[in-house]
Amino acid sequence: MGRPSRKDKIVQPDYSEGIQIKTEDEDPRFNNALARGLAILRAFHVDIKLLGNLEIAELTGLPKSTVSRLSFTLTQLGYLRYRPEFGKYELAAGVVGLAYPYLAGQVVPPVARPLMVELALKSKTNVGLGVQEGMSVLYLEYALGEANPNRLQRAGFRVPLVRTGMGRACIAGMRPEQREQFYVELREHYKREWPKLHDELEDAAGQVQTRGFCIAAGTFRSTTNSVAVPFIHGDGQTIMAFNCQGHSQTHTPDAMLRNGKRLLELTAEVRRRLADAPHGHGPSLGH
Repeated sequence: MGRPSRKDKIVQPDYSEGIQIKTEDEDPRFNNALARGLAILRAFHVDIKLLGNLEIAELTGLPKSTVSRLSFTLTQLGYLRYRPEFGKYELAAGVVGLAYPYLAGQVVPPVARPLMVELALKSKTNVGLGVQEGMSVLYLEYALGEANPNRLQRAGFRVPLVRTGMGRACIAGMRPEQREQFYVELREHYKREWPKLHDELEDAAGQVQTRGFCIAAGTFRSTTNSVAVPFIHGDGQTIMAFNCQGHSQTHTPDAMLRNGKRLLELTAEVRRRLADAPHGHGPSLGH
């Protein structure tokens, strides 16, 4: 579904925007029951920590009876926890176990982290590394340098692709034919808002083409300015990006230009260290 126009509105962050919930498909290989269970887990996000069966049904479009059975099953399996004082569910610790093997297998974050920390302290901005996931970007690593940082920025933090510097850098990092194919999906999703978004995304791609980074000023949070650099890793299918972001009062256009160049230096050093690291012997997670 598309979003209402933001014209003449204060830009407020909507962390659920990029979440895609799919519960059925005509392809016989697609298991609808599994998709519905995962859809329930995806209904929870940073702004919605507690959900009842009726709310889950509204968010996913599933019948309440189906939601009741699936939420009970997910609770029994350790992925949801029922809070009787609220009559609602919350995510349980079991979901962390699903993500850990993926995080532990990532070679870029532990190599990049010391460089990110150094840049965060030098620039007094928050520096992040994210990976594209559908219409979202998921943070894999972060370093906080602002005096009053956004404490939501942790591994797994999700932001919408089209609104953020990091997301726009991911799109700019796609091959032209890959980007055009992705635009078809975005056009269907954003509908009337798409022409304006398309121009903004093409402008970001042009920025990356000419100077290696793109700037997004107030496009997600009205007081936050961000600069980002795409980082394509591995087989070319894993699209990542590094960003620097800070308050608009301090992360001025001149500061974003400086930090964009610093991010280019950071990504070049990450590539060098990855190339020098023995295959399969990168730093352990969190060190």
